[in-house]
Amino acid sequence: MEYDLLIRGGRVADGSGLPSHTADVGVKDGKIAEVGRLKGSADRTIDAAGLVVSPGFIDHHTHMDAQILWDPYGTSEPQHGITSIVMGNCGLALAPVDDGGEDALVKSFVRVEAIPRFALEKGVTWRWHSYGEYLDTLEGKLGINAGGLVGHIAVRQNVMGEESVERTATAAEVQKMKGLVRDAMDAGALGFSTNRNERHMREDGKPVASRLADDNELYALCDVLGELNSGIIETILGRNKMEHFDNYYDLASRTQRPIIWQSVHHRWAEPTLWQEQLDAVSRIFRDGYRAYGLTQTVPLVRHFNLQNAQLFDEFPNWKNIMFLPVEVRQQAFADPATRVKLREDLATERMTNFHRRWDIVQVEKVVKEENKRYEGKSVAEMAAMRNQDPVDALLDLSLDEGLLTTFQNANTGGDAQAMGEILRSPYVLVGTSDAGAHVLYGADFGYGTTLLGLWVRERGLMTLEEAVHKLTFHVASVYGLEGRGLIRPGYAADLTLFDPETVRAYEPEWAEDYPAGTKRLIQRSEGIHYTIVNGGVIYDDGRLSGELPGQVLRGSAYAPSRAAAA
Repeated sequence: MEYDLLIRGGRVADGSGLPSHTADVGVKDGKIAEVGRLKGSADRTIDAAGLVVSPGFIDHHTHMDAQILWDPYGTSEPQHGITSIVMGNCGLALAPVDDGGEDALVKSFVRVEAIPRFALEKGVTWRWHSYGEYLDTLEGKLGINAGGLVGHIAVRQNVMGEESVERTATAAEVQKMKGLVRDAMDAGALGFSTNRNERHMREDGKPVASRLADDNELYALCDVLGELNSGIIETILGRNKMEHFDNYYDLASRTQRPIIWQSVHHRWAEPTLWQEQLDAVSRIFRDGYRAYGLTQTVPLVRHFNLQNAQLFDEFPNWKNIMFLPVEVRQQAFADPATRVKLREDLATERMTNFHRRWDIVQVEKVVKEENKRYEGKSVAEMAAMRNQDPVDALLDLSLDEGLLTTFQNANTGGDAQAMGEILRSPYVLVGTSDAGAHVLYGADFGYGTTLLGLWVRERGLMTLEEAVHKLTFHVASVYGLEGRGLIRPGYAADLTLFDPETVRAYEPEWAEDYPAGTKRLIQRSEGIHYTIVNGGVIYDDGRLSGELPGQVLRGSAYAPSRAAAA
């Protein structure tokens, strides 16, 4: 047989952004062998008439570090045409770690990324210490490709222990951290991630370790990537401020590595900030440096109740109450004097991520039948129905239902015209799925299927070829994923076959497929017919195959001999 797999008659959108064309694609030994009018035979042939054949989509902002250990497909990634993921974002990674340091890392994942502790305890078996050993653990056990960033939190914790969440580092400690970052890069890390978000804390209420780092420490660790001429630097600084762009400029010019910053959206609280951000970042690119913003394709909807909400963490009185045991929390929410303080929190004149608009926050699901009339109503509408102030209405309904009333909110992405401008920007990477995180609040696996369905087919924001480029070769180029992201002979046969007339993402739904039946939100799709990883068909019209053709994606600094010595 000339080919292992032959895809006939599809419309090839090759990832470059060039016009698509009808062609056959032949696959051999996990790579694309030929593209064009092919006459050879194959072990398997797929009739792709009416389908687009594109490179597999690359989900570059995930927190799959734990989930990929028990779910080799990173479900629901293949259902949306995703063939490769990048983990270790926002300073969070599961390595390096010494014996006894595991729970400190878990505490950060539990609170920052809202991954249930029970799932992490049942699903993660710690068999590594170094970052390279963590990557080695994944070899041969992946349905999709996976690479990762070494996280500042883990590096700092590994060197300083619990003092990492209490003080700045000494010069000697910074040198040890630099060694760990270099070891991780030698072992194949795709870059380094850090986190200075003032809202991000551990499960015990202490700040995540990277928040205690001063500029000397941060720049020293990022210098490692500049010295190696490899990898990206991903950073989250908290609520977006224009002064952050001085930091992005400094890092980008100092290291000459791509900076990935979070994030650029239309925000209800600051409706013109996105334009200021794009203007600021354009100046960085004009001077020859790279600092890419991240964005989504839909409003970032979060589902919450007052047993688990993080929405109000930027308001001191709300945050303090949310760390109380549930029974004590209920007493606090019922106390009139406490409610006065909660209202004062929300009334303080300062910029916050939460827009404080009760006409946007909705009652999604109630517990009691007599409260069904509130479902689908905004908190403002529900308050009017009850003749109450919105805060009182929110708290009283929640207290009536044991704090289990489910609400939904979106701080960002509500202005379609603004989001269109953001999505078109060459300085913006599409995709902040956060896959593997916030599993009780939302599921945003479908950012790519939404780009193709909503923004390309329905709104005509960009051409299909431009959208495919945004999801594939644009990402591969920034992250240095050599041999991926294009349909070219010799490139990895990571492919997605979809129907451009039907492709779209469904609304998230509940599943109980995490370790020990832990509940989480998943997201299905329509129009994705096949997802192919390194030549293996892993997703075929709604079914996962069980094959494990995925590979560990390692960066350009990968040096097996040095990594083994470390």
